[in-house]
Order: sequence, then C-alpha cells, then structure tokens
Amino acid sequence: MIQPSNGFYHPASEDDIIPLIQYAAKNKLQVRVCGAGQSTSQAVYTDGYSPGNDSLQDTANINILLDKMAMVTIDTASRQATVQAGCHLGYDPYDPADASTLINGLFYQLQQKGLAIPNMADAIHQTVAGYIATGSSGGSVEHSFFEWIVAITLIDGTGTQKVFKKPSPDNPADPFYGVGVSLGLLGVITEVTFQCIDAFNVIGQQHIDPDSQAPVVDLFDSGTGGRPSLQSFLSSTEFTRLLWWPFPTVRRLITWQARTMQPADYNTQTGTPAAFIPKPYKDLFFTVGGSELPAEGMADAFFTMIGTWPQPLRDLLGNSTLTDRMEYFIEVIWPFMLPLLLNVYLPCDGTHTPQQFWDTWLDGLPMDAREYSNRLFPALHTEFWVPLDQSEKVMGVLKNYYDNTYFKVGDLKNRNATNGCYTIELAGAKSSSFWMNPAYGQDSFRVNIFWFGNNTGNVMDYFQQFWDLFMKSGIDFRMHWGYLLPPPSGDEGAAYLQKQYPMWKQFMTLRSDMDPDNIFLNTYWKTQLGIGV
Repeated sequence: MIQPSNGFYHPASEDDIIPLIQYAAKNKLQVRVCGAGQSTSQAVYTDGYSPGNDSLQDTANINILLDKMAMVTIDTASRQATVQAGCHLGYDPYDPADASTLINGLFYQLQQKGLAIPNMADAIHQTVAGYIATGSSGGSVEHSFFEWIVAITLIDGTGTQKVFKKPSPDNPADPFYGVGVSLGLLGVITEVTFQCIDAFNVIGQQHIDPDSQAPVVDLFDSGTGGRPSLQSFLSSTEFTRLLWWPFPTVRRLITWQARTMQPADYNTQTGTPAAFIPKPYKDLFFTVGGSELPAEGMADAFFTMIGTWPQPLRDLLGNSTLTDRMEYFIEVIWPFMLPLLLNVYLPCDGTHTPQQFWDTWLDGLPMDAREYSNRLFPALHTEFWVPLDQSEKVMGVLKNYYDNTYFKVGDLKNRNATNGCYTIELAGAKSSSFWMNPAYGQDSFRVNIFWFGNNTGNVMDYFQQFWDLFMKSGIDFRMHWGYLLPPPSGDEGAAYLQKQYPMWKQFMTLRSDMDPDNIFLNTYWKTQLGIGV
C-alpha cells in the first residue's frame, strides 16, 4: 500500500486506490478525496484533519489527493474526452500539490483540439471530480455542464471498480444519475467522460447601473420600460451573472452577459473565426505597473477595516473622548462615503459606456482567472437555488429586507445586521437529471451570499438571517453543497433538505449499497444529511 506524503495519499492509478479503500474498510477508517480544496473544509476532509497542520498529518484516516491522476485522453473523431478525476478544469494557482498549470487543464487541452464544453464553470481552478461532486454550475439556463457527461468511473467502498454510463434510452432512475453529484459519499471517482462540441467564441458586454434602472433587466419587477423580467433575462441570455450591491445608498448592479458568436458578429475588429482577434473582458480591478495586486490589496484593506470596525480606529488613536467622537462621525458619514469609495472600482456615474468584449470560450467565460484572488481577498459563501419562476418573489423579499433592516446611521458596529457593504451574486442554472444536483428537475435561480473572510463577526450568525428569511417567506430552496449549509438540526437543516430532493431516498439507498462500511461518511456529512448509522 502506498504511503502518505505531506498529509495526503497520492495514488497514481486505480491499483493504488483499491488497497487504500480495502485497508480503511478493514480498520474502520474514513476516506475522503480533496480536489482543489475550495469547498467548506469539513466537507472535504476526514474528521479532525486540517491540511498543512503538522499535528494532524499522521491521522490514521486517509485523505487522498489525485494530483497524479490528471491525464486527459481526447478522441477527436467522436469528440469525446476522458478525463482523470484529479485534472483541473483550468489553472489553479493554489493547487495543494502545486501541479496545476495552464496547459494541463482540461479546458485548455480541449481548446487545442478545437473542442469545448458549452457550460463552463465560473471558477475553473476546481478539479473535474470536485466540480461535479458538489453539483456546481456556470451561469447559464441554456446549458448544463452535467448534460455533457456520458460516463463516470469510480472505486466504491468495497474496493470495486464500477463504470456508470449515461442510459440510452434515458432513464431518470438509473444510478448513473446518482453517482454524478455524490458529495464524495459513493466512492473515489477516477475518471469522467464528456461528449464535447466544437470550440466557439463568445461576444458580450458588461453594464454597471443603479439596480432599479439597469437597461438590460428589470431586477425587481415583471418587466417594465421594455426591459425583460429577471426570469426572462436569465432564460434568454446564454451566459450571464449579475453582482448586486444592495446597500441602500449604493444599490448598483453589475450585469455581465455573453453569447456564442454568430457569422454576422465577425468584422474587421474581431477578425474572422480562423483569424480571430480577441478583445478580453477587463475585470473590476485597475492595474498599477501591469499588476492588479495593488488595487486588490487596497480593496482587501478596505473590507478588513469594515469587518473589524471600530478596532482599526482605536488601534490608531487609542481609547479617548476624541476617538469616541471620531467613531461616531465616521459612522454618520459612512453610508454616503461608501458609494464614492466603490466608484473607484465600480463607476456608476452615468458617464461610462458598457464594456464590450469578445473572446474564445476558454478565456471569455471563466471569472476566477480575471477577478479577485481567493487568498488575498477571501470570501465565504452560502448559495440558494430556488425555482426560476420564483426569482421575482426572491428579489422582492431581499429588497424589502435590505430597505428596512440594514444597520442605521451611527450604528456601524452592528453592520452585520444585514449584508451591508457586501455583494450578492445572481445567476441561473439549467434543470438537471442528477439526483442530488440542486437544479434537479427545475431550472433554477441562484442567490450567492458573500461574506468576506477578513471579518471578525460570526459567519454562521450572519448567514442564518438569510436562511431564516427564505424559510419565513415561503421560498423553497436547495443549497450549493460546497458552500456553508444551515445547521443540520435547525429549521432549514437536514430534515428540510431531505424534502427538497425527490430522489433523496434512492440516493441514500445507493450510498448504503456502495459504501457498506461508511468509510466515505465523515461526521460533517452524517449530520448535515441526517444519516443515522
């Protein structure tokens, strides 16, 4: 049996994985697989394990990193790609194994062969297995990453290799649809086969507008002034994501949208499909000396100050009557200063025209290659998935909540009463047949609540207000499995989630059959899913 290195086991083949699983089953140990490590830590690793913590590196449980299983095999005739599970979708600068590069990512290799997968992830630093195991999605109601999966191979809890192929004719009850979004509970995925399409280019634009006056979408109503409703906009726009700043004195919306380029879109500026001249999308951060790090560092310092207020002021001036007065003065002017500060990054003064861009699918669709760093500018998330036809109701509930409960002037210390200066990402997802996909059986509206990690508050308390808000407002929701979930014993916890998935019992039966010794079931998933063992 192979031995661990740097806290992980690094199998190079299925022959290395099988003995690890058999050893774990015999000795009643846990087995978990780390992809890019972007999900909630407790969801990724075995109980008590912390990567990089030397005191926990010798834990008896088995944490696997598939960095040595990242090969991509492409059959251009059939346009199919078989990808080992450890392969990243794109470049991951924070790869735990430091093995990820641009050229060994799946999407780059597809592009080199003139192929593509239509629904590209917003964040392509993730591994193939990690991305599908959590049911993740890019921003599209027209395309789903999952509809292009045709086969999944894994090693189950008995050490047996199993291959699940997309059924033909289709059968929604086939276990193929159970193993795709597995949460790492059914086995170690070793490879995935995709049916690809021809590579394509995209063209799009980005607007920054007052949220109620956005020209491309009616964010809060059923469609006014010739603008489509949010539901209609998400349904009819091939690729899109929106960033909403709901703070009452800010109230602005960034609308990013793109579509596949058609013959009529090519001109002297774009070049021809064979001699394409990209005009890349420019992200939120300005450059200094060719680098975005100074601007990103300024933003990080800004949100750190907000998140730890008023301590930075007292560290600077000490505790005194003058400090008390300064604190109150800053809190009074804060709501009016915030829009001015954000204008450095998100100008919304009516003088800026929408940004136009065109690019390849590889460079034009992912956001993590162009936006802020997870490490320098960290964020935690909880993400709601609701039926798409509930989008107008959801936005009305959120708008009313922010309008009436945000922290008051002179009370910046209670800034966590609502999302305040943070942003919310809004996007869509196409209906999926995979049992545990949050979009199972329904086109979905996704509401991704941000919490910047340099805040001194309690992130679970902060997110709890939104879980409660959706529940009390009668909005049925599912949650992104890789982000923070409601407490399992609460009103929105395990019992609630079980009711939201029609194939829940079938998945749990499949889990028991494929992992009879519960080696993949850590305490986090046992409690979050309400699994009694």
